[in-house]
Amino acid sequence: MSTREPLTLTGRRCQCCGCGEYFNGERGFDRHRIGEFGINRRCLTVAEMIARGWYRNAAGFWAMTRLDSAGRARIRPAQASPAPTPLPDALAPDSRKPAGAP
Repeated sequence: MSTREPLTLTGRRCQCCGCGEYFNGERGFDRHRIGEFGINRRCLTVAEMIARGWYRNAAGFWAMTRLDSAGRARIRPAQASPAPTPLPDALAPDSRKPAGAP
């Protein structure tokens, strides 16, 4: 359990009410909880977080290791597909009339 002065929570930063540790974001907070719900769910210890490459940033919040370029490429969102092309006769030039109407 953390015995440091309370840190100010802003944005997506959070504090675990189980272990008292502060996290730079929700992703790290979620990942520090391991095990199965209702069976063996627990918080990672400080030693376990350090062993996984986590660090306390300058503000005192736990952060996960920064991704290298290969890691960023793995999580980059898929390229957006181009906008669909409208059907050629979907609407007449006067859109109040159906296509092919005089």
